[in-house]
Amino acid sequence: MDNKIIGKRLRAVREATGFTQEQVAKYLDTKREIISYIETGARPVNTLMLRKLADLYGYKFSYFVDESVKEDGPQVSMAFRVSDLSDSDLPVIAQVKKIALNLDSLYNLPGE
Repeated sequence: MDNKIIGKRLRAVREATGFTQEQVAKYLDTKREIISYIETGARPVNTLMLRKLADLYGYKFSYFVDESVKEDGPQVSMAFRVSDLSDSDLPVIAQVKKIALNLDSLYNLPGE
């Protein structure tokens, strides 16, 4: 998938989840401008960073790398006030969403 499509999807889900570019940049330990460049497609996103973003947003990684994957919302949603989050909250949110996605995958295994 090309950088512009990945960036467009990343921006859309970031905005839908209420995170700012600044919050995401702090979570990834990078500059806000890097997030902006990625979201516009001017800069590619590396796989590790994309994995972290997918976890934070509650989406499967495949949504961002496979153009044929169509989603109408995150696979994992949580209710919280984005404006009240500290920098240390984002890794916890991402980990909880990752665990929930993994549990969902386990429950949907064939024969279960």
